[in-house]
Amino acid sequence: MEDFHAIQDNLEKAIEKDETAKTAEASKGKQPQPVKPDQTIRERLRGIIESHNFHIGVVVLVIIDALLVISELLIDLDIVKLENKEHHVAPKVLHGFSIFILSIFMVEISIRIYVLRLEFFKRKLEVFDALVVIVSFILDIVFINSEGTKSGVGLLVILRLWRVTRILNGIVMSVKAQAQMKIDKEIENREACEKENLKLKQENTDQTKEIARLKELLDQNGVKYS
Repeated sequence: MEDFHAIQDNLEKAIEKDETAKTAEASKGKQPQPVKPDQTIRERLRGIIESHNFHIGVVVLVIIDALLVISELLIDLDIVKLENKEHHVAPKVLHGFSIFILSIFMVEISIRIYVLRLEFFKRKLEVFDALVVIVSFILDIVFINSEGTKSGVGLLVILRLWRVTRILNGIVMSVKAQAQMKIDKEIENREACEKENLKLKQENTDQTKEIARLKELLDQNGVKYS
């Protein structure tokens, strides 16, 4: 009988120990996560300019700008004929909108330089893209009141179209990077699940061995169990 009480005490201690361990693990899991410090303005701006939606917005503006310049070229080449072209308001309006969009791009470049700092100048395509915008802006300013600027407008068209190609490529790279990040996250989650599975299997094996040991101990002491 004393052996039975001893076995019962051991079982109660084992159960109490197991419950204590589970409680400690649950408490550990509920510990508050460390609060991340607020992002700086530079970090927030970087998140914006490197986002997929921002790239889409830039491409839309570039395409609009290219269409404006092409429209100017069509007017200059008399493909689109206007009455009293020299005094018509359409070319000036188109040119004004083009300069406005380029001004937005100039602000974008300034923000990129502020955010990326020296890293900006290490990105050759970024630097070349900035040069395209700056040259386009200067040419637009120079040609504000110039007449017969067919060759200059043609150069502007080429520069705008190059920007479209350049930024579309940037969007493709951005999408690929996001897809790779998702893949890496899935791999990380799978590895975590595999580790958890191995841990549970080991716990199951240990519990099976413990149950077998306790059954053997009960059998040795002639204790009946169902």
